[in-house]
Formats: sequence, structure tokens, C-alpha cells
Amino acid sequence: MAQKTRSTRKKKPNYSKRAKRLQRELLYSFFLLMAVIILLAQFHSAPAHYRLVVFQEDGETDTVQYYTSFKTAQREMNKLIERGEFNPAVLDEQDNIIAIKYGIVNFRTKTCGENTSFKNDYNGRKGYTNGCYGADGAYLETDDKGKQVKFKQSGVVGWVNRSDVEIYNYFDQSKVKSVNHYTLEQKSLVHHISTNLKKNSYASAIDIGEPSAKFKEKMYYSYDGNYFYRSYTQMIDDYRSGTYENSENDKEPYFNYYQYLSHRAKTSYVSKDINAYISQTLGFSAKPSSYPCAQNESQLFNEGYSFIEAQNTYGVNAMMMLSLAINESGFGKSQIAIEKNNLFGHAAYDNAPNASANGYKDIAAGIATHASIFLNQGYLNPCDQSDPNETGSPSGCFNQSGNRYLGGYFGDKGSGMNVKYASDPYWGEKAALYYRTMDELLGEKDKTRYTIKVLSDQPETPCYAQPDTGSKTLFYTPPSEHYAVVVLGEVSGEEVDGNNLWYKIQSDAVLTNARNAVVTAPKNYNHNSDIIYLPAAYFK
Repeated sequence: MAQKTRSTRKKKPNYSKRAKRLQRELLYSFFLLMAVIILLAQFHSAPAHYRLVVFQEDGETDTVQYYTSFKTAQREMNKLIERGEFNPAVLDEQDNIIAIKYGIVNFRTKTCGENTSFKNDYNGRKGYTNGCYGADGAYLETDDKGKQVKFKQSGVVGWVNRSDVEIYNYFDQSKVKSVNHYTLEQKSLVHHISTNLKKNSYASAIDIGEPSAKFKEKMYYSYDGNYFYRSYTQMIDDYRSGTYENSENDKEPYFNYYQYLSHRAKTSYVSKDINAYISQTLGFSAKPSSYPCAQNESQLFNEGYSFIEAQNTYGVNAMMMLSLAINESGFGKSQIAIEKNNLFGHAAYDNAPNASANGYKDIAAGIATHASIFLNQGYLNPCDQSDPNETGSPSGCFNQSGNRYLGGYFGDKGSGMNVKYASDPYWGEKAALYYRTMDELLGEKDKTRYTIKVLSDQPETPCYAQPDTGSKTLFYTPPSEHYAVVVLGEVSGEEVDGNNLWYKIQSDAVLTNARNAVVTAPKNYNHNSDIIYLPAAYFK
């Protein structure tokens, strides 16, 4: 009889119901964990989340909602603004402000050797500014992508990369302790300029003169120096709506005489007046022998004749050149002025000014070069850096990209020399202050000598050889919101918009002897024949 053998096959485990349930729960947990990991990965690869908040008057911050789209968040912010919420804003994941109702744009985000570029909203041209000379701009809006910020500063409305600036809540006293503003002192408006918003102090106090309107308040806000507001928020509301109706002087914009006077306006003063001011008022009695120089030494000493000679030869205002020289060279005592005979900061770029600046054999040569090359052939020349083969205007010389001509006056970042001469947004105001100061001390002979008219919101207007629109177009006014001219007289001419009055104007451009074209590379200037005409109807 065969013997039975034991089977080697293992028996199927006899799991309890509890063990089976635990097995299922572990499996479910695994799949749930994997789903969470996938969702987290998708979340981190998705666009940044944006938080819509309302900054309250008491400093508290109320969170309204979160969004994955900045465009949506900004749209909802605008709805809150329309409802009258105090100060809605959109923040990113790091709580940086991207858009806000009432904000400040902080340009002081780089070293002083680095400028910040922007695009002019009015004409599309590139511009630049430097936060070490003017820290703040008025915040206006942010584009739908959250990449570009619209601001107003020193007369220009522009778009800047958001990565180059910071946006602050205007009411945040921990970040905004000083802000660009004006005070009424006796009869003058004084412009207080902040170069660091987080400090309760101001780098400059510039007297811009007596306003045309009757101002009564002690403090005003303005980012153009033309229209002034009692309230910062009211100013922002007007800027956004494209009006100035709530300003103190909406019917009568103010233009600082010395800031908008053309270089073609000859001064009343002569070389002995300039030398007397330099020696007696400023106290300079010798030329420097080395840098740094003694207190009584300056490169301006005894240079009155050089300034007047340049004016007589090249037709540029001697006192304006002196004012610019004082501003750029620290009263003729800077290293560049002493070691390179360069009073005007020619080619002194912000990142390496001493190394890059031009050098001249003496001060007189530097003054002559400034008048002939930089002004006569450059900043006062509608044909500056033009292509002779370029078409597009009857003058045959307009060049939008390279042309430095934006008006022959000091100006601001919206028009005039300040647009391209200096990174300091208030360079024009500062140079104008030196002119005003000298004129006041010397008897105010220049203050009322010329009549200034400002052509507003009419860029690229034809300038005529005669008071007739059928006469030769000599050149076009630059693509700027404002364009100031020196009016020599009034004449009757062709009727334009029901008005036959025309202005006889001192041309910034040098004209040919026949007065039928602009001299593209001028040498001299003739105050008697370099004349243009514009209809009075163009000046509102």
C-alpha cells in the first residue's frame, strides 16, 4: 500500500475582514498622495497668484480675493475703485504692489551710476531718468501683463519696466516719508525734491518763481511744474482722466520763464557784468592749479569774455551757458572742469564721468565747443544727427530716433534740452534757478526782456518762412507736448481758424541766407534773419 505524501503547495492566507479593509485604505492613501503631488507640481508651474487687497485709512490691509491672472485681478481692483473703496491694490506672492489706486513709483532702486530707461507715452521715444536725482514719480497704471508701469515725472508720462522700479502705497508712512511737492513762500513756489522716499528729508529746494495764478495754500503737488494741486489724490484722479480741471490753475498753466527761455534769446549783460558776478558775488579770485582747488579758486574766474564771444559768434545766450556750466561743474570747481577744462559735463556719462568726459586745451575752447557743436549744431538744430537722404518732411532732415532737438530751452523730461542732456529729471529747473539768481542780483535786465509763448499738445507743427501757410515750411516743431518759443512781435497774415494774427519768432534753427531751408551743419547764427512764423491760433 502506497504511503501518502504531504503536499508542498502553500495554503492561501486567510486574511480577516479588518486586514482587507486596512489594505484598501493604504491603497487609497497612496493614490491620494500621488494626486496631491501632481496638483502641487501643477500649482508651482502655473502663473503666479495675485492677491487683491484694500489698504484702509487706518493702515490695515483687507484681503478681498486671490487670482491666478493679473489681468483679472486688476479688473476687479478697478471695480473696487469705481465703488469708492479707499485704496485697492493688487499684490504678488511676495506682497509687492503691482497695481494700486493711489501709489508712488520709486526710481531709487539702482546705484547712482545706473539710469532707468522708459518710453515716452506721448511720442513713443525712449527717455531716461536717475533715481538719485529724483526718487519718485506719480503712479498712473500697470499694463495688463503686469510688466510695464505708467508714471509721470518732470513733465513726461512714460512706461517703465516694473522690474526697474518699486510701487509704494502713497499712504504707507514706513516707505513714503518724503515726496516731491511745492511750498508757497512769500510770492514764489519752491520745489522740494526727494532723492530717497524712506527719509524724511529733501535734497533740493528750487525756487521756480512767482506763479501766474493767485495761490493761497502753503503746499501743492505737481509732476510737471505747470499745474498744481492741493491734494495728491485729486492730482492722480486728474492725471488718469486726462484733465487738469481740479488743479489750482487749470485755466492758466505756469511755465518758469528761465526754464522755458530759448538759448537764442541774447542776454542784456556783458562780459564785465559776468566777471563782476563771478569775482564779487561768488568770491572767486583765481584759477585752480590742481584738484581739489582752494575756496577762492574756480575755472569760471575771468571767463566773462569767453561766454559773450560765444554768444556773439554762435547766437547762444551767454547767461544760459554760464548757468548750465555752474550746474554741471559745481561753480567751476569739479574735477572734470579743472583737469579737462570741461565746464558742461560733455560726454561725462553717469557710470564713469571722469574717465569718459571730453577734454579741452583751455576753458575758452570748451565754451566755444559747447556753443558751436553741442548747441548750434546739436540741441538747437532740428536737423541734428539727420540722414540727408531721409524723407518724410519737407525740411528733409527730421530724424525721430537720433535728433536731440526738442526745444532750445532748458526744459524738463517732456521737452527741451533736459530730455537728452541729463539723467537728472530736474536738471532744467536747477540750471534755470542759477539764471534767475544771477539776473536778480544783477538788476533783472533779462527777466522781462522777451515774450515766451508755449505751443501745447500740437507736436510736429510746420514752421513757416512767412506768415502764410503756403510759404516754405522750414522745419517742424519737435514731437513734444509743449514747445516754447521767443516771440519778437505780431504781424498780420493768412487767416487760420478765423484769426489772421501771426507771431514773428526767433528761430532755434540756423537758416540759409535765402531763408528757404535749415542749415544742417551751421557755423554762425544771425539774430536778424533767422526768423520763423507761426499762427497765433495754434497757441491756446
